[in-house]
Amino acid sequence: MSLLDEAVVLNDGSLMPKVGVTVTSDEDVAKAMKASYRLLNCTADEKIDFKNLSPQTYVEIQVSEKVNTREEMRNNLKEIRNNLVTKHADLAMLRLSDDAERNNQLWQELEQVKIQGWLKNIGVTNANGDTLAAILKAPKIKPSVINLDYEDGSLIKLARENKMQVELSVAGDIDALAEIAGHYGTSTMELVLRYFAQKRIVPIVQADDIVENPQTDFTIAPEDMGTIGQLFAGK
Repeated sequence: MSLLDEAVVLNDGSLMPKVGVTVTSDEDVAKAMKASYRLLNCTADEKIDFKNLSPQTYVEIQVSEKVNTREEMRNNLKEIRNNLVTKHADLAMLRLSDDAERNNQLWQELEQVKIQGWLKNIGVTNANGDTLAAILKAPKIKPSVINLDYEDGSLIKLARENKMQVELSVAGDIDALAEIAGHYGTSTMELVLRYFAQKRIVPIVQADDIVENPQTDFTIAPEDMGTIGQLFAGK
């Protein structure tokens, strides 16, 4: 089975593909679909037509960081429903700020929309230890997913203690891993996909970095895992 056909189980029992792609246009979507990638990540501000995608496609929407009140959240979700996905979104990600009250109010709004059934799952991005801990104090619904920009060990530990799936936006000069990839007879992106599979992290790659039919049926040695991890560690 290809890695692209595999899924992780979220804390509500639902499934999420193990690899995602950030899309910013209909062309990106078509490219991802042609290469059999099923998790599509975009911001709420994009103008993309998700309405006729296969039911197997998993759509992840990043709620606008400009949203600060429950009313603005309702309006933003209406825009998502009108402009992106009409039936449902698989996952909506709230971008956290340093304003704990704002985060709490918007999270409550997302909880209500999930309870109503339009959102399958809800998660967070742009979190730090304090903002994530505040969200986790007394939620009706815990976040299913946390999106990270780099491998933050303390956040990953907190997320896993609360049965949250970690995903990471893949950035950086992965070509620097060419020598290690050569040792495994694979490409740098296939090496990266395998790295995150072993770490139990869902990678979100850029559309330009898509590898069709990635071959990841190999195991990376511990010493190489450590070297690769330096690329995705925080500065």
